[in-house]
Amino acid sequence: MSAHENYHLIINELSGSGKGKNVSKKISKILTSKHIQFQLHKSTYPGHTVEITKTLVQEISQQPAETQLIIVIGGDGTLHEVLTGLGEEFAHIPIGYIPAGSGNDFARGTGISKNPAKALEQILAAQHAKKLDIIQYYDHNQQLKGFAVNNVGIGFDAAVVKKANHSPSKTFLNKLGFSSLVYFASLVQVFFKQAVFPLTITTDEKVKTFEDAFLVIVNNHPYFGGGIPVSPKASQTDGKLDLIILPKRSFMNLLYLFALMLFGGKHLYYKDVYYYQAEAISLKTPSTIDSNADGEELIVQPIDFQLKTSSRYFWL
Repeated sequence: MSAHENYHLIINELSGSGKGKNVSKKISKILTSKHIQFQLHKSTYPGHTVEITKTLVQEISQQPAETQLIIVIGGDGTLHEVLTGLGEEFAHIPIGYIPAGSGNDFARGTGISKNPAKALEQILAAQHAKKLDIIQYYDHNQQLKGFAVNNVGIGFDAAVVKKANHSPSKTFLNKLGFSSLVYFASLVQVFFKQAVFPLTITTDEKVKTFEDAFLVIVNNHPYFGGGIPVSPKASQTDGKLDLIILPKRSFMNLLYLFALMLFGGKHLYYKDVYYYQAEAISLKTPSTIDSNADGEELIVQPIDFQLKTSSRYFWL
């Protein structure tokens, strides 16, 4: 990595309820001690990271690629916005990532250290950028293309994320390191309110309809919800996406399934779990439903999504 002359740190200081700011200070101190030149690009509002990334890649694309290095400091949502900013035009530009969020599922799935100093060392030690799959989805209703590093969810999962994002206790519990409690509390509240919905899926041209879909999640690696291995077989290098569909049963049944997820991934063989792997997936609902990508809320609408993998490059 010594060939790089300029390091660009894209920072979301608000990620992880302020964790991003502390991590960026540590990384800046380390880079300074190593006499490495760097510039800070701070995100201050939702969507700002997308704008920063678009502007930055336009600038650095005029320079020799091997002299520039982008390092993202933030949570999964920050990384989501960076990939959105890169789009397809700059998909070839590699990025480094230092996790500073509350869930950090992408880091968990790719083996990036939770320790900022160690995560930086992983980036600095990398000789070549590694190509990984990410999710590319197309929203036919909005005629909009989007990207996700972790997952795209509709129904129960998306409603839980929405509830957790707006929880008044989220900031306080995140600072204490209990972010999973926010998610679990939201899960309990949403479960008893969330209704089932009709869903039609197409997986590699095979069509199936569900009348009582409840949790629907398309994954690119095993984890969601801050470390729950919902898709233990998922891989970021196989060109396929994993799809999990759960109908609504009792709350105790849901807890049992979560226990199976946490202890060995045996939930995939449970009778009420529908599991698919495919290169291309479509999801359609006739009714309005919540959806999210990487924990970022999408427009509440009837769903008409087409999903497949796309490649991006990371210093790992």
